[in-house]
Amino acid sequence: MKNWIQKWMRLWEKPWVRWLCGYPVALFCGAALVYDWRVIYALGEGMPGSAAVLTAAVCGMASLLYLAAFLSAHFLRENPALKTAAFIVLAGLLFVFANPPLQAPDEGEHFLRAYSIGGGNFLFDQQEDYPDDVDLLMHYFNGPVAHTQEGGLAGGYRRYAQGLAEGATAPNAGTLVQQLIPYVPQAAGVALGRLAGADAMTCMYLARIANLIAYAAMCGAALCFAKRFTAIFTAVMLCPIALFIVGSCSSDGMFLGLSWIFIGVCLSDAVTPKRLAVLALCFGITFYAKFTTLALLPLITLLPFDAADSGILPHGKKQPSPAARCGCALCVVLAGGLLTARLLNGYTALASNYGSFEYFDPNIDPAAQVRFIFSNLPRYAAVFCYTLYRDGLCLFSMGNFGQLDVKIELVNTVSPLVLLFAAGCSALEGARAPRKTGWVMGASAALLYAFTYTGMYMTCTPVTLPEINGVQARYLLPAFFALLAPIAMLMGRTMGLQEPRRGKPQKTQPAPQVLYPSFLWAAVSAVLLFQRYYIEA
Repeated sequence: MKNWIQKWMRLWEKPWVRWLCGYPVALFCGAALVYDWRVIYALGEGMPGSAAVLTAAVCGMASLLYLAAFLSAHFLRENPALKTAAFIVLAGLLFVFANPPLQAPDEGEHFLRAYSIGGGNFLFDQQEDYPDDVDLLMHYFNGPVAHTQEGGLAGGYRRYAQGLAEGATAPNAGTLVQQLIPYVPQAAGVALGRLAGADAMTCMYLARIANLIAYAAMCGAALCFAKRFTAIFTAVMLCPIALFIVGSCSSDGMFLGLSWIFIGVCLSDAVTPKRLAVLALCFGITFYAKFTTLALLPLITLLPFDAADSGILPHGKKQPSPAARCGCALCVVLAGGLLTARLLNGYTALASNYGSFEYFDPNIDPAAQVRFIFSNLPRYAAVFCYTLYRDGLCLFSMGNFGQLDVKIELVNTVSPLVLLFAAGCSALEGARAPRKTGWVMGASAALLYAFTYTGMYMTCTPVTLPEINGVQARYLLPAFFALLAPIAMLMGRTMGLQEPRRGKPQKTQPAPQVLYPSFLWAAVSAVLLFQRYYIEA
């Protein structure tokens, strides 16, 4: 008996055996999901044979996903960054198709800009005339269609298909978005669809997929740079709200991807002119989109400037002090980033015929509200702190999907626990990180919260309100990372892990430990989103 157990344990150590044993579990979960839909939501009631067909279809999808995950894990095991990027694509594809057309926040606005660029129009024309199928898509899906449109989501699909068949028209759509760079990946997907003669809805899904792939590639690049806290990186990159937004037509795909690259370079093991150029480029493009990226600049001080040779000056040259190197690097990144943002702003001014931007509330005036903040600092501090308390730091709103009208409480509750698990897996490397890392990360997180909430106060909240409107968890994903790193450090120091222990090296790196649970939770969240839209409705 003992020999048999030992043989089984040796066999269990082989990865392919564990994956093979997990496959029946995946099939059981698919069948149980369909059974739940039939019992709770009466899916397929009165349709003979539909239960077997639906069960086979769901189990087939689960099999394909399981096979893709196995192949990615098996063939990319020597390249953790590429493997993580592959899992991001797999989980993100579930969100691409679970989320109905144009249901992400402002997705219609972003899709129109991507469609325009994908058609070769690199100017910003406020009166641009879009094709009839684009107008129909915007007419039937732009907004929370599952709740406001007659017939719900199914009615939108039916009327769109009927309109295409009959050559119907709809009011001309328009967008206020006047950016170019964040929409290049999506525009490539649109261009591919237009070359193949696809309709607007197909082009939209291709744009989503292209946006997701670009995000996954940037995540892989960030993980190649980063040498610390890669487990936390993995969990935040794969969290449901991140995959939901990058799996849609949104500029946040590039904004988040470049933010991860910026943070990854700051946590790398070398300082080189090329890496400083990468930091400047990432900072410039993200600052052009959102000024909150200023809060990431303190992370530059985490670069190893105290190394004997930082790589900035040629060998043999006298190296300045670490503080001087850090100051020079900050100046280079800031100057290069501001120049990049200035060039992008200049192009927008030359290529646009839009007038002045009008806010949805006539009582909102950013300049006046900035003056109000500085003349009433105690009041604004109270409003800011109350809103943080009300929102729970936005940590428990990572399951707010759709046009913020679809709230899945299970995702809201469990997602922070998955991130906390990642912090726990990083406790050892956190314990051995210098204290400076914790202080810098904490300062960056505080600045990200302050800038984000203040920005929404200036653009979405009348000064008379005692709270700040419009803040979403997707805006604060870099802040979540900056919060989790000090938490990992506190965990490690509390357990005394900073002291080296002979003969007890870390058997498994933290990032692989986090990858599979994060991927599994993202897949479950996507299924719950699909259920909310297509089964419960």
